[in-house]
Amino acid sequence: MRAVVYNGIRDLDVRDLPPPELQPDQVMVDVHACGICGSDLHLYREGIGPEICTFPYPGGRVLGHEFSGVISALGSAVEGRAIGDRVVGLGMGGMAEQVALHNAIAFAIPDGVSFDEAATAEPMSNSLRIVRKSNPQPGENVVVFGLGIIGLGVIQTYRALGVELGRLIAVDTSEYRRKVAAELGAGYLIDPKDGDVVEQVRELCGNRPSILDGDVPAVDVVCDCAGYIKGFEGKPVIQQALDMICDRSGRIMCFGMFEDRVSLDLGPLINRQPQLIGVMGMELEDVNQSLAWMAEGKIDRKSLVTHQFGLAQARDAFEAQTRYAESVKVVLHPQE
Repeated sequence: MRAVVYNGIRDLDVRDLPPPELQPDQVMVDVHACGICGSDLHLYREGIGPEICTFPYPGGRVLGHEFSGVISALGSAVEGRAIGDRVVGLGMGGMAEQVALHNAIAFAIPDGVSFDEAATAEPMSNSLRIVRKSNPQPGENVVVFGLGIIGLGVIQTYRALGVELGRLIAVDTSEYRRKVAAELGAGYLIDPKDGDVVEQVRELCGNRPSILDGDVPAVDVVCDCAGYIKGFEGKPVIQQALDMICDRSGRIMCFGMFEDRVSLDLGPLINRQPQLIGVMGMELEDVNQSLAWMAEGKIDRKSLVTHQFGLAQARDAFEAQTRYAESVKVVLHPQE
């Protein structure tokens, strides 16, 4: 089978590898779509996390974990499945023509949901987990940093849950991604290039008294879906979140990966006592909910797939995903 193999920083190729061996509790999936994740980019650009972002084969480490396809074979112990079933997988090694996947982490794709849409179920599930853990309440002001597939999914989730927020603010340097955020339901958009983000947020949300820090922006939840990109100039997003979060009841959701260490002023963390909540991954219920929302038309994932490539064009696909300002989700089609 053909597969995308990671060799090192900005070094990958497509090789012929032996197909995976099917275990009794696994299903064989012919992969039809596999997205390039932000963690794949961290690996591609900086070499971060090869052991968690790839699957080891005898012929090399295969990338990809956001994939969908069709079951082509069943392990001897598998029940309740049939050859031809369309599924989303949560395993590694999805940038290949075939994946052997444990039956418990293969999720049925509802009718009417395309392979490309289904391949976004994993990041959508992460977005749903972020929002659920943020425990949004009516009237609260929410700021979302980073409008990649996760941040945009966070905006979709807040709207799909139907919580009547005060202000839902989207922050990103990409004009294109801000436009998409507005189409998905963000009420207010901020370009960091226009000036201090904390002050721009303050203008939108107003102030709220803090016991030790005077008047602070009336921000109840900050979702950091950006993390830290190595070489970034300016305050890290996590510092901006600390600077704008409200007193006592504020929640900061930390999801974005950090490519390097950052220096922080933790005064606001001590003085205002917000909750600093890390989020990684999802629950199985989040995957099923995400797929159901797609089938119901409650969320639009089609518009987030901005580029499509065949497997042989994997290097071009990764370079397209690095062009942050003009892409959201780049998807590979291994059967092409």
